[in-house]
Amino acid sequence: MNMRERITGDIARVGFTTIAVPDPKGVFAYTVGFTELDHPEILICGLRLENCHGILWAIFQKIQAGETFVAGQTDSSIGNFPVGFRYLPDSAANDFCCQALFHYERSKKTPTFLQMVIPDNNGRLPWDKGYDHKFMAAQRHLWVDLN
Repeated sequence: MNMRERITGDIARVGFTTIAVPDPKGVFAYTVGFTELDHPEILICGLRLENCHGILWAIFQKIQAGETFVAGQTDSSIGNFPVGFRYLPDSAANDFCCQALFHYERSKKTPTFLQMVIPDNNGRLPWDKGYDHKFMAAQRHLWVDLN
């Protein structure tokens, strides 16, 4: 089974799939299938691969229940810590979410992307005062800042 067949099969069977990428600069994972629910796809950087799918599954269940995640939102109901959501620009989506873009290139749907931003050990997000910036190395600042 090739990647396209796996993605299409997972979306048909489960509703989405997670693409996990072990990268030398840090692991990242993203969804393919949230677009089918008229919701942005989600990218996570900086967590262990085994945690990414569980978090993305929890987000998927919330979307199915009618919740929407948007750029600028902070949420504490997904895991044991607050997370933020920021818009992922097309340039970053092209570099990091290519399987999602490839999946949707034949459809009339154009995916959009959010980066789920994780906090430091004190629960502060990168735009919060007192954030410990050593956590940025794994997380990657790909999102668009809200100014």
